[in-house]
Amino acid sequence: MRKRLGVLLAAGVLATAGSVVPAAAAGNASAVSGAASASEGSVAGAAALSSLTMTRSGSSWSGSVNKQVTLLCEPAGGTHPKPEDACAKIAAVNGKLDQLPRASGMGCPGVWLPVTITVTGTWRLQPVSFTKTYGNDCEAAVGSNLVFQF
Repeated sequence: MRKRLGVLLAAGVLATAGSVVPAAAAGNASAVSGAASASEGSVAGAAALSSLTMTRSGSSWSGSVNKQVTLLCEPAGGTHPKPEDACAKIAAVNGKLDQLPRASGMGCPGVWLPVTITVTGTWRLQPVSFTKTYGNDCEAAVGSNLVFQF
């Protein structure tokens, strides 16, 4: 009985592996479409080591703001307007968003139109939870070395 069960189990594993591997290797769109759509702009099928959801909410010159983007790193992608640049700047501070430097040579008007940036997800497989309120949209961008300019 044990021998028969072992043979059946081995046959089932081989049959499953035989049907899954060729479909992915052949580039079957239905087999890899989930991975490609999840990466939005990254290399199809490559899993990003970092996946962040960034939300900006509050006020701006044109009214209220509520915008969300995704940032995937290693490989870079997502809906962030400059994913490669943002990933490099976050990597420079080892994923510690509160340590992002101000963008040099840039200033912002002293107008109080507060915006709150919230970032959740993972950075190099470690959980991230960041929230900070800036004086205005410009301060959010300049105060984060343009990482939060979206």
